[in-house]
Amino acid sequence: MIELPAAKVEAFGDRVYVMIPREHMDGWSIIREWLKLHKVNQLYVKIGKVRKPRTTGKKSQSHHFNGHVQQMANYAGDYFDDMKRSIKIKAIAKGYPYKTNAFGKAVPISESEASTVECAYLIDTCHEVASFLGCTLKEE
Repeated sequence: MIELPAAKVEAFGDRVYVMIPREHMDGWSIIREWLKLHKVNQLYVKIGKVRKPRTTGKKSQSHHFNGHVQQMANYAGDYFDDMKRSIKIKAIAKGYPYKTNAFGKAVPISESEASTVECAYLIDTCHEVASFLGCTLKEE
């Protein structure tokens, strides 16, 4: 399977043409050969809007989220990674994306894969949890 984070498309009536970027041509060649070998003329295709990746660096969403997680972990006496995982799991209810593991459990995606909107779910969840814990967060 190849995933195209952003691909140019052209639509003509009820037909859609997808331009495969050069960096994905090796993956496409393997799929095309498999299709020919097995005489298959259908593919699984998932189409959606291009996702804007979360911001990184100083004063970014990533810094904001991780700063809040660290403050709450310190306040509650928990490990940073445990607090972060708990926040992500709670954020699934708001729409934070997840994958299902072999045991059927929801596993939140890494925030490096998250869009700006999805990272906002994490930050909102941090604010809710901090309020529940009685922890005053510093917006740094």
